[in-house]
Amino acid sequence: MSTAPRAGTAPLSRSNPWKIAGASMIGTSVEWYDFGIYATAAALVFPELFFPEMNRALGTLMSFTTLFVGSLGRPLGAIVFGHIGDRFGRKRALIWSMTLMGGATVCVGLLPGYASIGVAAPILLVLIRMIQSLAVGGEWGGAVLFAVEHAPPKRKAFFGSFPQVGDGVGYFLSTGVFALMALIGHRALVDWGWRVPFLLSAVLVLVGLVIRSSMEESPEFEAARLAEEAEEKQAAPFIAVVRDAWKTWLLASGAFLITVAGYYIVVTFMSTYAVSDLGFTDSQAAGAGTAASVVVIICTPLAALCADRYGLRKVTLTGILLHVLVAFPMFWLVDTHSVAGLWLAMCLPMLASTIAYASIGTLVSGWFAPRVRYTGLSMSFQTAGLVGTLAPAAVTWLYSDFGNSWTPVALTFVAMALVSAVCLIACNPGRAAGSSDGSAGGIAAGIVTERGDGAETRAAGEAVGM
Repeated sequence: MSTAPRAGTAPLSRSNPWKIAGASMIGTSVEWYDFGIYATAAALVFPELFFPEMNRALGTLMSFTTLFVGSLGRPLGAIVFGHIGDRFGRKRALIWSMTLMGGATVCVGLLPGYASIGVAAPILLVLIRMIQSLAVGGEWGGAVLFAVEHAPPKRKAFFGSFPQVGDGVGYFLSTGVFALMALIGHRALVDWGWRVPFLLSAVLVLVGLVIRSSMEESPEFEAARLAEEAEEKQAAPFIAVVRDAWKTWLLASGAFLITVAGYYIVVTFMSTYAVSDLGFTDSQAAGAGTAASVVVIICTPLAALCADRYGLRKVTLTGILLHVLVAFPMFWLVDTHSVAGLWLAMCLPMLASTIAYASIGTLVSGWFAPRVRYTGLSMSFQTAGLVGTLAPAAVTWLYSDFGNSWTPVALTFVAMALVSAVCLIACNPGRAAGSSDGSAGGIAAGIVTERGDGAETRAAGEAVGM
């Protein structure tokens, strides 16, 4: 299906890509701030606060399980907000996802603990977490897509990496706030200090909503909408992805796996292992996470520039395979019982993740046609996210079941990286068009992000209305 604007339609404007990238970045900053404080609290505070009648190991396992159970809403959020974004506009979906996400995070900060309301406390925690995850399901994919569709042809990866920079910013803020709050002492942190990071989310959400309200709609969405108005009614985006691009969806989900699941293992399991087994303080663990977030903020745009220069697939695959190389060294480093070793143990895997994560969103967005791109990208990322949030609980169980040995954890880390590498290699972007007939628009959309030179990009831009 050609999605170029029809003759006689109004020309499509393109907003300043820096403004759009900034708006996309602040949205994912809020998202990963919210998830960062939840993951950190799940490792350091929630076992004692919501599962006090269990021993520390079981309480930690249950706390990590809420990460997974509460994330069951992510795929549904990808479908709901993907439908809104593909049918009614990227901007509308992004504003609503941020509002719902921030509201849920504030509610966690107001939630009474087990000592106050008993078993209702963990139940409410999971329910609020599911609402939060529903909103997150449509956030990251839309933010990446919005930045990519507004970006200049030769800088797709660079501007598409700003939401990933936002991940680092959100992680930096979340671990930084927790590191500061941990200075008041563990008892005060459990009693009231843990609530402060959650309540501060309201400030970030308000700033994000003001910025997003001033954004213009994506030019590629407008082009696809104008073309679709003149044709017969299309299937719902979710139906179109499942029916026509299900192989692409599954392979893209697998490609995302290590960047999502690996992040959760580093942020949650490594923090718990450092504090509970090696004797590091809460503040030291949070400080190491803050250092890792600085790596993300600095290295993400650099990795994206390399992807624009040398190719998205090549740079993304390099980052994925680096996870294999750091899987064992990160544990060797933390086992030195030194603060420097702890910092390196957090920073090395985060560097590998950053190299892959900087460009994978831009790469995968080109695997789906514009009319289903929001839905396809979001479903792929959130399917991986659903598995990823199970990772901390799974590796915690493996660690305990194998006699408190981290070897199976490292092997799981390696296995996930290899799965991602195989899926990335197996997906042929020339045929990942979002439709089974290999239409010109879809094929061009797949080609547009494969190379950084101008010829293919310009051809694709003409096909998708850029």
